[in-house]
Parts: sequence; structure tokens; C-alpha cells
Amino acid sequence: MRKIFPFFFIIFLLILISFSSYNINPFAEELTEINYSEEIRKPVVSGTFYPGSAEELKEKIENLLNKVEKEELKGELIGLIVPHAGYDYSGEIAAYAYKQLEGKNFNTVILIGESHYFRFPGASIGNYQSYQTPLGEVEVDNDLAINIIKYEEAIKFYPRVHQGEHSLEVQLPFLQTLLRDFKIVPIILGGRSSKLSSKIVKAILQELKGRDEKILFIASTDLSHFYPYQTALQLDNLTIKAIEKLDSDSFYQGLSYGNYYLCGGAAVGTLLKIAENLKANQVKLLKYANSGDITEDKSRVVGYAAFVISKNNPQLNLKEAYYYLEFEDSEVQCLLCPRKCILTEGQRGICGVRQNIKGKLYTLVYGRPVAVHIDPIEKKPISHVLPGSKSFSIATAGCNLSCRFCHNWQISQVLPEDIRSYDLPPEKVVQLALENNCQSIAYTYSEPTIFYEYMIETAKLAREKGLKNIYVTSGYINPEPLRELCKYIDVANLDIKGFTEDYYLKYCLGELQPVLESAKIMKEEGVWLELTNLILPTINDDMAKIREMCEWIIKNLGPDVPLYFSRFSPAYKMIHLPHTPVETLEKAREIAQEVGLHYVYIGNVAGNPAEHTYCPKCGRIIIQRVGYFVTSNNLDQGKCPFCGEQIPGIWK
Repeated sequence: MRKIFPFFFIIFLLILISFSSYNINPFAEELTEINYSEEIRKPVVSGTFYPGSAEELKEKIENLLNKVEKEELKGELIGLIVPHAGYDYSGEIAAYAYKQLEGKNFNTVILIGESHYFRFPGASIGNYQSYQTPLGEVEVDNDLAINIIKYEEAIKFYPRVHQGEHSLEVQLPFLQTLLRDFKIVPIILGGRSSKLSSKIVKAILQELKGRDEKILFIASTDLSHFYPYQTALQLDNLTIKAIEKLDSDSFYQGLSYGNYYLCGGAAVGTLLKIAENLKANQVKLLKYANSGDITEDKSRVVGYAAFVISKNNPQLNLKEAYYYLEFEDSEVQCLLCPRKCILTEGQRGICGVRQNIKGKLYTLVYGRPVAVHIDPIEKKPISHVLPGSKSFSIATAGCNLSCRFCHNWQISQVLPEDIRSYDLPPEKVVQLALENNCQSIAYTYSEPTIFYEYMIETAKLAREKGLKNIYVTSGYINPEPLRELCKYIDVANLDIKGFTEDYYLKYCLGELQPVLESAKIMKEEGVWLELTNLILPTINDDMAKIREMCEWIIKNLGPDVPLYFSRFSPAYKMIHLPHTPVETLEKAREIAQEVGLHYVYIGNVAGNPAEHTYCPKCGRIIIQRVGYFVTSNNLDQGKCPFCGEQIPGIWK
């Protein structure tokens, strides 16, 4: 016991220190829950964070609002992200956000903060009769508050949580100055959890259904605390970029990794989820500064930012399509893919992004990607082209197949007007790829065939600038447009989803034969081709069919075409299936090698030896990988350094 006690005592002290850094008392008495309080919640930072007299407070806010310019907002205002320090520090930054409320009216404002003093499971709604400031009282929307509490058991009313909390109180004087006849629902979160935020958002939106009222959402947060000025700028820039992405899952993941520094992280994460559910499509930074800009003491600063979140119904980018026929009575026939849709006035193709408008066929997604990322080229997957390089990757909404197992169904199975998109014309795509030191542009994620015009025009510009073009596709495209595309495409990964017509019809609503024809055309046209086969347990894991597919590849494409057997994860309409057993993938690889394929990989199983590139002659590892990352590359001018065997690919 003498040896054990000091160890546990040290751990005990560390726990106390960790709690104290958050101003949390781990031994505080249990929070008492009530449903409603007739009390008026009195101000606790009046006279410190903001002036204590009504006259001085009104003058202060008016001066702050008069100092800032109103940013022109397009679309419907959904929410604000606002700092909550004393007005002398962050008041001007807050004014940039609140300036958006001039001339607007909201019935209810839902205020969201994160507790500075308590950590508790769930969230607490301050269901008082009202909140008081020197400017008067603000009623709480008690009916809405009670209904939300009843709907979700993780939401309670703990009075102690609200009694000393300033993060929501400091927002009220601005709201009282700018709005009339509004109520509030003040929510304080007790922890940071994407799951908790989802529950809160579901409860709020459920109880708002059917209410013919204008609702405003506000998240209260400061950014990094007490870092030197330059460090704070760097940390806050990361947080700002994360918020601007409007991706709550990514934001919470970054929070969990400690990537973002802000005291109201849970509040911001919750607001981002609300914005996603309400189909908001723009987060705009209005102003950033830190306390060092105000006090000139830059040794230890606090960051402040104001954002506005809005829903702007996107303008679809119309461009006349390249492959179609015009008929009488304003009918058109799209000739881009094997479906050959015949469309009357106003109709769209099965892809959802090509429409007959006054007797002409238009693409609706030209220059409007919904996904823009910089990926390792290995993620495409591509293993025999520029290993370890970065690929600027884009996709629009839509697809001409309807795969029941699609992992990107959130973008492939939606209409372009129902999802946020970016204004990114071809020349801007190429510019960004170059600025970010990418060596290629990948047309990927959904199905690039359906944004053919956008892809080919971008590919032409990319080729001029020395960038490689990568076509990640299901291959469901007609021969004529494919051959034209191949003039500008350097690399393709084609997904052979199964090897029977029944499979394609049942699970993809397509056909196999056009896909096989596309593979042969790309090979003929000199495109470097790699293949993927996603194996679904019990669905397309028949080893006899896998052998048949591999034999077809050998006969029609040759032994040097890389082939990936990828592991399925439950998704979209196939969530009832388990993950593909690794043993199934390894058996498929053995069969492919028996048939004579030289380069057979296993995908989506990080750390598997089949991620590496092996020399087909001597069997040594030439390129070693872990997941999407190259850990060693032993290629010597495209040859095996051990035996001199030429390894096919594009290596420079």
C-alpha cells in the first residue's frame, strides 16, 4: 500500500487540476431539476461585462452598432455566432453580427451556450418567467421550452446552471435594442458531444414544426484563450475555417481531437447541426479580432469572431449540354449515358441534373460542386500514378445510377437545389489546385459523367497547366462522349460493381455491359486504368463470379491493370449488411493472382499487406502504404530496384 498510495494520490491531483482548468467543481452537489420557475432571472454581469444603467447601456450599444458597416446578406437569415466577453473587449465584434438584425423581426430567439462552470450530461433550458437586464425583461417562451424538455430526456431545467452563466446574458441587450416583441429559449449545454447536439436539434426542430413564426438561432462563444497574439491568430484561423465549412460532424471530430480552441464549442456544433437541418448553405465570417487588438497587450489574448449563417436558394448554373438530340414538340434526347433519356419540356433526366428547358438540354451543375477536397491520390484509389501526391477533388450533386450501397448517397442521390454548392468555375478549380500544390484534379465522389461539361472544360485547362486529370467513375457513359473525354483524361479508376446483369439491375438500376465497354475504350484510348470491385457480403461475393471477372480483365485489359477489392461498410439502403470479412477480400485477391493479374490490392482495410505494391517478378515490396499514405517508395525510374522489372504506371 505504501507504494500504491503515492501513484493514486498523483492521479487524484491531476483530476482536480483538469477540472479546475474549466472552473468546474467535480464535487459540487447534484444539480436540482425543476420544470419551470416563476422567478425572474436577474443579471449577474451587469455593471461589469456591460454598463449597469439603462441609459449608459443603450448609448453603449448604439455607439457599437453605429461604428460597424452592415454586410449585405443574400438569402434567409438562420443564425448568428457571437462572442460573449465584456463589451469593451468583444462588443464591437458582436455588433457586426447584430447589425444583421436591423429592419428584421423574429418571434423567438433560441440562444445556445456552453456552461463555463458545470459539466453535466445533457443540456439545461433556463425556463424562468423572464430574463432581466437594465433595459427591461425578456420573456422566456415557456410553452416551447416545456415541450422541448418533454420531448428529450437529456434536456432539463437546472437553475444553478443559469444563475452565474454570462454567455447568454450578454446577448440580451443587443436583442432588446434591435428586436420588438420577441421571446427567448436559453439553452446551456453541459458537455461536448455530437450525439447530444443531435438530440437537442431533433427536439427543437420537432417542437418548432407547425409554428408559423420567425425563429433566430444564436450560438455564443469566444475563441482561443490566453495564447500569445500570433499563436492565437493561427489557432483561431483553424477554428474559423472549420466553422465556415458548415459540417457539424467534421467540426465535432476536430473538437474531439483538440484541433479547435473555443469555449462554446458545443454551442457552435449545435448551431451547425441546426443549420444543416434547415438547409442553410452559407456561413460568413463578418469580423475577427482579439483582445490584443483592443488593449495592445499581446502577451495573452482572447479571440472573438462574428458569423452569420444564411440559406440562399442557389442559382443553378445553366449550360447547354454537349450530347443530345432535338425533336419536334420541344422534346430532347440525352445521349450522354446508356439511359438515353427522352425528355419533354421541363423534365429532367434520371441523373437529376440535366433538364429540358424550352426544347434544349441544359446541365444544371456547371461550375457548382458540392464537394471540394484535397485528397491523397491513393484515396481515389490510384496506386500507380504519382504516389504520395495530392489530388484536388471535386463533385457535383447527382448520379445516373442508383446504387443501394452508395457511400456518398448524400450528394449522389440529391437534386442540386437541395444541397449547398460552391461557385467554382473551371479556371478557379485549376487555380486552387495549383495554389495547393496538387499534381492532379480528380472528378470523383458522386459520378463525374453527369457533370461531363464541367469536367471536360476543367480537364482542358488543367492539361494546359501540366496537371493530370483523374476520372473516378462507374463507367456508365456512351462511347462517343467517352472517347472525346479520353483526349483530356490521364487516369481513371473504374468501378465494376458486380459481374452479372442481374446484380446491376437489382442493386444499381443499370447494366453491366456498357461498363465493360467503357473499360475497353479507356484502355484503347491510352488512359491509365485502374479497377475497383466493392464486395458486399452475401450479395456479390461469389468466388466463381469473381474469377470470371478477373479472367475477363486479363483477356480484355491485360494483366497489368491494378485491381482493388474494397471492403464494404454498411451504408444508405444496405445498412443491414455487415462489413465485408477481410478473409473474403483476401480470398478474392488470391483468385485474381491465380488468374494472372499482377497488381491486386485490398482497399478500406488499413494496415493490410495487400495495400502495398509488389514486384510481380521478385515479389519484393516496391511501394509501402498504410491507408492512404505512402510510407516508402523504392521505385527507381519506374523499375523495381531489386530486380529491374519495369512497373507500369505514371511515375512523373
